[in-house]
Amino acid sequence: MFETFHLLVIGYDEIVSNKYTECFYQAFLQNRIDGYSIIDLLSEQKDIEKRIGLQSFKPTNIYYLDNVTLPENIWFSEKYFGEIINNIVSVKKNIKVYISTEVKSHEKYLRFCLKKGIPSLTEKPIFAPITNGHFDIDKIPDIMKELLFYVNHSSVNHSVMSLSRYHPIYNDIVLKFAKEKALSLQTPITSIHLKHAGGVWNTHIEYDTREDHPYKYGYGMLMHGGYHYIDLVAQALFINKLLYPQKNFSLELCSFVAYPQDQNTRIGRKISSIFDDYLPNWRNQKSNYNYGETDITSTFCLKDKNTNSVITLGTISLEQTTPSVRNWKNIPENIYNKNGRTSSVDFEVQLSTLHSVKVHCYDVPVKNKKEIEKIDAIAKVTTRSNASFLPSEEYVTESTYTGIFHSNSNKNLMLSWLNNEDDRSTFQSHEIVMKLVYVIGKSIVEPGKPICIDLM
Repeated sequence: MFETFHLLVIGYDEIVSNKYTECFYQAFLQNRIDGYSIIDLLSEQKDIEKRIGLQSFKPTNIYYLDNVTLPENIWFSEKYFGEIINNIVSVKKNIKVYISTEVKSHEKYLRFCLKKGIPSLTEKPIFAPITNGHFDIDKIPDIMKELLFYVNHSSVNHSVMSLSRYHPIYNDIVLKFAKEKALSLQTPITSIHLKHAGGVWNTHIEYDTREDHPYKYGYGMLMHGGYHYIDLVAQALFINKLLYPQKNFSLELCSFVAYPQDQNTRIGRKISSIFDDYLPNWRNQKSNYNYGETDITSTFCLKDKNTNSVITLGTISLEQTTPSVRNWKNIPENIYNKNGRTSSVDFEVQLSTLHSVKVHCYDVPVKNKKEIEKIDAIAKVTTRSNASFLPSEEYVTESTYTGIFHSNSNKNLMLSWLNNEDDRSTFQSHEIVMKLVYVIGKSIVEPGKPICIDLM
């Protein structure tokens, strides 16, 4: 027998409206939830009501935090929104909270849920510490340690939204293959290579003005879409821990990085001038601003901490300055894909001299279709094996998968969480992901300088 919950959605943006409201309705039909309510900012009321107007499954209530007349330290205080949640609990008894605000607000809502024992699902990245209005990478380890303490002493489940945990290609084929071969042959993962081309095209004025994905607060690719793909690398690395549970592993990593300040030289003047985006003095004018990064390339080494033996070598490339579908100067209204992003991912995992599995998963936009929102993806999976040593294997296999929509994996995670069945994307399983986020974030502060951490 399962309990029926009331779902509280904190942050009703385009993603929730377009992607997840149908999941809420499915959970309602299955009697998993009795409905849902929304908490959002008063300044967003007009947009919220417009999104709700497009839905057939309406929220029970909408609560607005008054960020128009009240200062942030009041409307964003635990007492202010905590009173709203306590009032909901007093009526609904059992609630679950889905946290889908801008990332800088995640931590406060998540901390409240952990302390109150309220089941939660938090959008990626889990949190982004802010000091004096700016992303503070140094705070991640201590905050993560504190949050893990609450999670490990909680009687309810907490999960994290991430693209890959329920993905039919990344997880159910590539990582499954690597895990099964590593454990059956007692052979570690010896190299991992990840390249994500995000196809994100922002203009200089958008770096200055956007409040969604706001580079001006100091977090960029790493704390935006990059988290999904760091999660892939983390899951592949964790296979070595499953193989050698008694070993302790350290990870050393160094990076190089590009920022919005570099855009004049990285996008040709012939092209940027079409958008009136060639601003030769912008770099000097913004020299005192610490904008979030646009592109990162990293190289890493995983070692057995006790013997200093190298186990895994790898690379992580998180790039936004790659092919896009944007052809509009100004951001259109009422679309999610504001800057025309398209995705291309290369992900390869190798097991010593025995096996390799690689996927190239890429979006295929429809030509001449303006402001593309939903794009099909194709995945090509290649395995290479030592068939001389392993006669039951083929030297090479190739498989192609079409009609892939990455959002389906997110929806599957949402439905599993609403059904109290999620065991793939628990908060605890994201500890290694946040450690990788931290080490990459530290490495880009001093490009080329190796940073070493205890990983697992």
